[in-house]
Amino acid sequence: MRILYGIESIDKIESQSVITLGSFDGVHLGHIQLLSYLRKIANVDKRRTLVVTFYPHPQTVLRKIEENYLITTIEERISLIERSGFIDDILILKFDMSFSQLNPSDFIKSIILEMIKPSHITVGYDTHFGKDRMGDIIYLKNITQRKNINVDIVEPYNLNEQSVSSTAIRKFLRFGKIQDANKLLGYNYFIKGIVVKGEGRGALLGFPTANIELYDKIKILPQNGVYAVKVEYRGKLFRGLLNIGKRPTFENNEKTVEVHILDMNENLYGEILKIYLIARIRDEVRFDKNNDLIEQLKKDIKNQKKYQGGTHGN
Repeated sequence: MRILYGIESIDKIESQSVITLGSFDGVHLGHIQLLSYLRKIANVDKRRTLVVTFYPHPQTVLRKIEENYLITTIEERISLIERSGFIDDILILKFDMSFSQLNPSDFIKSIILEMIKPSHITVGYDTHFGKDRMGDIIYLKNITQRKNINVDIVEPYNLNEQSVSSTAIRKFLRFGKIQDANKLLGYNYFIKGIVVKGEGRGALLGFPTANIELYDKIKILPQNGVYAVKVEYRGKLFRGLLNIGKRPTFENNEKTVEVHILDMNENLYGEILKIYLIARIRDEVRFDKNNDLIEQLKKDIKNQKKYQGGTHGN
């Protein structure tokens, strides 16, 4: 898959490509359905497939959001789109306040139709574009009809009567409903960070933890609590327990992210860990005695073992 950045890269795109456009945060099952359909359309006339997306995510710019909003970073979006196997090219357009002021006509006519010159456009049912999201599907169809370009609309993808959307997934994640989020994603939600030095209290209790400094705070950090996870370290997966919160037993005032990795006893300082969240086990609880906390951690490990696989994929 070719990755192209900026309007200046458009001349590298093959005209008559079959394209789609959108933010694709999460690259969830609904997105995969759209990308799969795009591939089928392209195969009919042996065209290339192109995703037009944006960085930063438009909402983070328009609402000035700096943390705890996205399901995936731009690097993760690219990786997940590539992993689908349906896309030949991805064009990443810089989204800033100036770009946000483009009216729908300027965006569709000048960039999409005149510069990219697609043969076919496929979009999701809720697609909007241009200044104040004034452009919609009706406008898109009207303007492309004049150029004899077909526009297909992919309807909502439902899973067990739940509409799959980035908005729904964000809500599930924020409320700690990891299993619900993972079902809509089609893979286990993950966070990534570097191991930094902590206070070492877990080791004193016999449950050493790795304190994680997150790589990108724009990603959603789920509701405080204890989670069953899998930890990827140097290409291998290990079972673990993740704690998100303020560790009330130790009267900690700052939110921390720390993981206890089962069946491993290595010095991980400075190492990069990718943590796949499988299920939320319980809320954070304050214990008056260390022994009570130790007994609870033993129960947590037993509960963790119930969640071996999680959603298919990592």
